[in-house]
Amino acid sequence: MDSPSQKLMTLLTLVVIFPASSASAESKLVHKVCSKTDNYPSCVAALQRDPRAAKATTLRSLGIIALQIASKNTADSRKDVDRMLADPKTSSSWKPVLKTCKANIDNAARQFSTASFDLAEDKMSANYDVMMAWDEIHACLKFMRSSKRNIPPLVTICTRANFFVSIGLVVTD
Repeated sequence: MDSPSQKLMTLLTLVVIFPASSASAESKLVHKVCSKTDNYPSCVAALQRDPRAAKATTLRSLGIIALQIASKNTADSRKDVDRMLADPKTSSSWKPVLKTCKANIDNAARQFSTASFDLAEDKMSANYDVMMAWDEIHACLKFMRSSKRNIPPLVTICTRANFFVSIGLVVTD
């Protein structure tokens, strides 16, 4: 019969080995998705910030998580726009662009959220929602260009949102 210390060592070995191999298999899904995006390192970093992503076992479940992250990140970006609008140091020539883009960013966040719900039932609808988020982001950039304004923080927000579009297109393909 095994001694209690041998049993404990066996149990600890199993606990350490099996979760590690399981986590490795699950993270392969993150790597598989991210390898198809425009920015592999940023994709992995974004998905690994949410512990649910490492536990996702299907492309659909990881996709739902990724789209929820995209929605939250884009909604948080809207708060950055609100702060710029409220800041008295913000150039008054930026304010019309910020106000317009705030609406675009809100719509993009909603589209990502809708896509996360749609993905559970209908990939094609989720893909359409992601493309609508892309349209909103590009409408903001187009308005900024037509207004002849270069607002670096807003460009950064749009670049980040486009990055999430890239992930969204992979998980809804």
